[in-house]
Amino acid sequence: MNSNKTALITGITGFVGTWLSNLLQSEGYSVYGFDRWNEFSNQSINYSQIDILDSLAIGKLLESVRPDHIYHLAAISYLPEADISPRHAMNINIMGTISLLDAVKQFSPNSKVLLVGSSKEYDDSINSESVSEITHPFPTNFYGISKYAGELLGQQYCRQFNIDVRCTRSFNHTGPGQSPRFVCSDWAKQVAEIEAGLRAPQISVGNLEPVIDFSDVRDVVRAYYLILTSGNAGEIYNVCSGRGIALKQILDILIKKSSKNITVQLEDKKLRAHKTNTIMIGDNSKLRNSTSWNTQYQMSETLEDLMSYWNNELRAEK
Repeated sequence: MNSNKTALITGITGFVGTWLSNLLQSEGYSVYGFDRWNEFSNQSINYSQIDILDSLAIGKLLESVRPDHIYHLAAISYLPEADISPRHAMNINIMGTISLLDAVKQFSPNSKVLLVGSSKEYDDSINSESVSEITHPFPTNFYGISKYAGELLGQQYCRQFNIDVRCTRSFNHTGPGQSPRFVCSDWAKQVAEIEAGLRAPQISVGNLEPVIDFSDVRDVVRAYYLILTSGNAGEIYNVCSGRGIALKQILDILIKKSSKNITVQLEDKKLRAHKTNTIMIGDNSKLRNSTSWNTQYQMSETLEDLMSYWNNELRAEK
């Protein structure tokens, strides 16, 4: 156990931040975190309400904590939200990253920093079963552009100021607690509502054809932890399962968990306005070779846990 170790998570109240804080605490870390909300449900976390753009407030926190590890999760992470307001997305995802890195440089230069990026940094025209980190980024949407810019900034701080920055290009991930804005959680919630008699037995979907590389959020946060404990400064790591699954197959798995005869309805507003890959599966060999990480959750188990989460949430609301 690392009883004297400290970690700081930006955007800690989110889906991934919640799972990451639990993992770090189980590893014996004292966990600090901040977000824009006035409180965090986990009372054992040293939580602060700080805007990611407030570099001075971040600096004061870093000066008092001097964390060993910093996980930068605070971001506009929902692609359509970045499309609606590109300026806001760029401000949070780019200037927010600069705000953090400037504070690290001034107040906690020995901290190891993980910048969480996205597979959306890659070209949407790629159709491949093995996309590695040597594939040159060419983002074709505002979210991907903002994440690639953050990656470039992190590498520059590493080169120019000798800050230990490591980056990920994280592929899709899901699991219990994810917002229903995202496809797996959206469908799981709809199926749970149908099973509970809260909606008609019809599920609304978008494009079912793409084959997507999905990971369980619990595997993802363990990858983030191992990158900072076993990876190398300045490096970029794909965080992905290395397995592809068609969206139609995910939908079929979820529907089979219901006792109702569910029909499927294509809904125009769930179709993305821009192009998406027909198939894009990540190559995680660099991550595995550098950190001994491997996946522990199969997609069937992740979906089962996601369904259980929504069933429990709906029961709690009654």
